[in-house]
Amino acid sequence: MLVGFFEDLEPCGLPAGPAVNEGKMKLGTLVLLLALVTAPACGGGSSSGASSITDPGGSPSPLAASFVPDQPSPGAKTVAMLQASKSNDVVSVYVTLTDTTGVFATAFEVVFDGAGAVYQGFTHGAVFEAGGNVPNYTVDGSSNPGRIVVAVARTNGTTTNIVGSKAVLILQFRVKQAGVYPVSIQNAVVYDGQSTPQPIPGILWFAGAVKGV
Repeated sequence: MLVGFFEDLEPCGLPAGPAVNEGKMKLGTLVLLLALVTAPACGGGSSSGASSITDPGGSPSPLAASFVPDQPSPGAKTVAMLQASKSNDVVSVYVTLTDTTGVFATAFEVVFDGAGAVYQGFTHGAVFEAGGNVPNYTVDGSSNPGRIVVAVARTNGTTTNIVGSKAVLILQFRVKQAGVYPVSIQNAVVYDGQSTPQPIPGILWFAGAVKGV
């Protein structure tokens, strides 16, 4: 049941608060990950700052935003997008990882319909921060509208074991108009902690759709 899922997420310090500003340079997911792996611990990489990114257009009339997940009950070794909080025309979406061992990093791209929704920013999750780690986050949703490039890597060469469902990060979207706007995940990999990180096999990926009514 989803009640148990959200009880698991909330103690991990995942408030859907003010979104963090995006990174400024778009990199391919693999190059981006390598840059993170070799970077020193720096308090969260491009996640510094506290103001959200806004779209100059603005919604033409009051709208109610929500997120419809492709997989509302993710199983082991699954990355899934699930609704977090929502307020008027803004919805926050967890990108979760469930029951996976030996996790060091991840890189993926979230693709959405920019005609109906706009990306506003992100907040940190709990997956890579376990044990007090200070991971590097690089998130770029401005270089290529409708595409968010994400890479997150733990520092100090350590891995983490995920028990239950935890959030990698939280993405925030605002709907521009009524409709259902599909979201997909592309070029997606979760990496292990070998000296040269390798993809963890068998990971399933699920996205969903941003909805405005």
